[in-house]
Order: sequence, then C-alpha cells, then structure tokens
Amino acid sequence: MLISSTECIRRLFAASFALGALALGGCSGYSSPRFSVASAEVVERTETGVVVLLTIDATNENDVPLPLREIEYEMDVGGRRVFSGVRSPEATLRSNGVQQFTIPAAIAIEPGRGLPTGVGEFRLSGSVTYLTPGALAETLFDAGVRQPEASFSDTGTVDWDGGQTEK
Repeated sequence: MLISSTECIRRLFAASFALGALALGGCSGYSSPRFSVASAEVVERTETGVVVLLTIDATNENDVPLPLREIEYEMDVGGRRVFSGVRSPEATLRSNGVQQFTIPAAIAIEPGRGLPTGVGEFRLSGSVTYLTPGALAETLFDAGVRQPEASFSDTGTVDWDGGQTEK
C-alpha cells in the first residue's frame, strides 16, 4: 500500500509533536533555583585593579539535587559595568536546602582613576544554567535542546579597603 506525500507529512508531523510533548513532559515539574548575594570580599588589591570574591546563596526547593553547569554574570558599581564573566559554579545544589558557592570579579582600574575606597554598593546580575534529573533531561541538555536557566539580580556592599561585607 502506498502512502500519499500529504499523509506521510501528516504522520511525520504527528510523530514529531508526540515526541516533543513527551520530551517536555519528562522535564517539567521542577522549580528553578534562586540566587542571592551573601557577601563580598576584596581578596586582592593592586594599583591596577581589585579582585572581589562574591559568595552566592543558592536555594533549591526541589526534592532532588540540581547540578549547576554555568553562571554568566555582570557586576555594576555606581551604575557602571565593571566586570562580566562566565564560569562553572562547580556545585550541585542539595535538595530542599541552601548552599553557597563563590565567584570572582576582577575589576580593572582605568588610568587616571583612583582605587575605590570605603564601603560601596554594587549590583550583581546574571543567569545560571542547571540540569534537571533524568536521562532524557541530560540528553536534551547535552544536545542543546533544553538547557534550563534561572536569572537573578541582587545588590550588596563591598569594603573596597579590604574585609568582608555580608548582607
């Protein structure tokens, strides 16, 4: 029995739709993790710049651990972008809990501008890509089809003269 090209396309579309629904249905049901700034500390200071170590609180309200794959982030001081970067958080968020990880921000000082002093406010924003449980979710993640991410934006203070500031 021969199938017409219209019937073949219809069957192919139906199969693709069913596969897509199955794939998305197998990955849903998890809430996104939340991220906030816990503290900031100047860990290195030279005439040409400073390195700030940012400690991030990561909250996972799911009953399963969530591996974090990548964090893309920006730091603004005084309304000016002073750092942007991409790193691996090298963390898996435990289920139903809060844990911390750290990320650096290396801030170059422009010629003619002095090093910042005192305590100042900053804004940290970005997104974190994470992996939900299951073989299908991992396959879709690795293929670049489904890579869930959680955006964040928070403010904090940093003591530019050294020392740690906490929220």
